[in-house]
Amino acid sequence: MTQSIAAAVTRKVQRQRVGSFIRVRDLEVNIGVTRHAIEVVMSRLAAADVVQSFGRGLYWKGDLGRGGMQPPSAAALGIEVGGAGSGPCDVSAARFLGLTSQVPVSEHIAVPGRAPAPLPGIEFHSRPHSRATHALRPAEVAVLEVLRIWPSGVEETWRSFCSRVTKLIERGTVRIEVVSAALNDERTPDARRHWHVFRERLTTSRQRG
Repeated sequence: MTQSIAAAVTRKVQRQRVGSFIRVRDLEVNIGVTRHAIEVVMSRLAAADVVQSFGRGLYWKGDLGRGGMQPPSAAALGIEVGGAGSGPCDVSAARFLGLTSQVPVSEHIAVPGRAPAPLPGIEFHSRPHSRATHALRPAEVAVLEVLRIWPSGVEETWRSFCSRVTKLIERGTVRIEVVSAALNDERTPDARRHWHVFRERLTTSRQRG
């Protein structure tokens, strides 16, 4: 390996913001060298505590503390491993939306298609492939997942749920039409029914406002 390759990879890593994931495949495209050569450099950077390795060509660049680099949260790691359209599910979804004080033993992450093998503190759950096509955001997945299980695992009222989701919509974090489109592929009729009730409530509220 030439020093120029090592230097190019290192520069790319240094330019990444603290608190972000780095994938070897992205470096490969940007730098234009082989995956193996990049992996060798990344392994050395991981040994030097510049990044943390989570396998699958995935690395994390976190804050450095007295005990070393701070790892990502289990939720963030699970969503990153799951890829586009992934997000919290079950109790993790309710907690994400602030609808429960329960702290799950493991983070539950819904992923489009086949679920990856579990990671320490993370359990994956398979969901329709179309969630990736719709590019659902984690917050949108959380909303959809709470609609699937409502009222199980939720400590707050339906009014509180509607209020939280409305605020996310107003901030642009949750897109109504994207969630509606994704629900067409769901096998849980109750989820579609709950979303319909929410949209009617939102429409009425806007007309009064």
